[in-house]
Amino acid sequence: MEQVNQEFNVPYYIFEEIIEYVELTAKGYCKCMKWENIKTLLRLAVVNNRLTKEQAEFLEKEFCRE
Repeated sequence: MEQVNQEFNVPYYIFEEIIEYVELTAKGYCKCMKWENIKTLLRLAVVNNRLTKEQAEFLEKEFCRE
């Protein structure tokens, strides 16, 4: 399994969305559409070379509450 650098820079717009998503799910709200938006932002960040595919996958696995 490939090691991912966990100290990479997450684009601020993705960071904000993940924080809001985690806060809402912690309060008991199911935010499936919010998570779908985050996944789309992660894919766009990969396409735009802001994140590697492995970094995007790490963020998905780390923060998904669905």
